[in-house]
This record gives sequence, structure tokens and C-alpha cells, in this order.
Amino acid sequence: MLVYVPQVSAVAPAITLDGVAIGSTFGEDHTASAILTTANAHDVIVVIAQCGIFQNCASCCPSPSFVDNVTSIVDAGGHTWTRRAAYMPPNGRPIWEYYAVSDSPLSSDRINVTWSGSNVFVGFVALGVSGANTQHPWDPSRKLPAEAALFSGCAVPRTCTIDFSAVGAEDFVIVSTAINDNKSCQGISPFQNLASAISGQAETDYLITRIGGSNRVSFTCSDSSPVTVLGDALQGPGRN
Repeated sequence: MLVYVPQVSAVAPAITLDGVAIGSTFGEDHTASAILTTANAHDVIVVIAQCGIFQNCASCCPSPSFVDNVTSIVDAGGHTWTRRAAYMPPNGRPIWEYYAVSDSPLSSDRINVTWSGSNVFVGFVALGVSGANTQHPWDPSRKLPAEAALFSGCAVPRTCTIDFSAVGAEDFVIVSTAINDNKSCQGISPFQNLASAISGQAETDYLITRIGGSNRVSFTCSDSSPVTVLGDALQGPGRN
């Protein structure tokens, strides 16, 4: 008697967006909060923090106004937050990137980000990514994070482009843009807008790379006033 046994192959779960939240404040306590809910366990949670609404963090009231750094990130779930990037160019606004790994889905998890200094315009975007590699979340390319700022990759005053080296298949590519008191980035396709904080002046966009084919990625923010751009990529579970 012949018995048919179907072949079963393990397929890595697709990497997907699993929740987004926005936190902004215009008060003098320098702490912004957001509540993030996700549907899946074992997500990588990313927080992208910015300050200011003009060319730099010190360009608006109160005077003198400045931001030195992100001093703390805490959440109700008690996760451990690790800094991935702190891009603080001499010309342009800083962008900070932090991440944590959640063992279970987040249910109305309050995330608080605190800055030093005296700038009242601070904010962040928090997102959950399902299917990312929780042991080694970030694409190991030596070209990442990719960075550009005024007078260093960004054309004054309306356009900024960053090119990534070849990133892996099914990477979750994140691009954060600091905008100088203008509308959101135009012409970002194939990227999709994820969210914007601080009255639209702290934009985050994303793209999931294809399986197969070229995965060289280019992002352009045009017809706006980008002053700083930070690009990075989370990798899928099957890579080290």
C-alpha cells in the first residue's frame, strides 16, 4: 500500500507593520506620550524621536531654545529600550532611533519619551513590526543607518535623496525626515507614509523590499523643505 505524505516546508513569516502611534507635545515638560497597540507577539518596536519644527531645534521660542538629547524612554510594559542611532548633524535637526522587543502583543501600551533642553516642540513616531528578526533586528549592512542633511546630501532647499546599499529581501525599510516648517515629502513612491509628528514636521515613511530582484533602495523627499533624513532597515527572521 502506498501512502502519500505531503511535503511540508517551513516558511518564514512575512514582515509587516503591526501598529503605529504618534506622540507630540508643545509644553515645557519636554515629555511626549503615545499609546501603541499591536496584534502579534515577538514584535520589534521602534521609536523615532525628533525635536523642533524649523531648520534646527534651537530656532524657535522660548529663547534660548535647545535640545541636547533624548534622556529617557519608558513604557507601561517595562520593555528595555536600546538606542540604534542618534544622527545629530551640524546643519539640520537631530533624529534619534530606539527599539525594543515585545514578548507579547501590546495592549494600549503608553510610551513616554523625554528630552533635555528647553524646546517645547518635541515628538516621536512609535511602530510595531511583526516578523522581524528579534535576535538581530537590524540589517547588518555597513551602509546603515543611511544619513543626509543640509549641505551634506540634501539639496537646498527643496529636495533630499538618500541611497541605500543593497538591502535584504523582505527588509522593513524606515525613512525619517525632519522638515523645515513645510508640507510633507512629495514623490515618495514606492515608499508609503507611515505617520508624522510635531505638526507634520517629523515624517516617517516605510517600504518592504521584495523577495528576489534588486533591493537597492532610494528615497527622495521633494517639493518640501527636508533638513535631515535618516534611513534604516529591519531584517526578517531568517537572517543573522
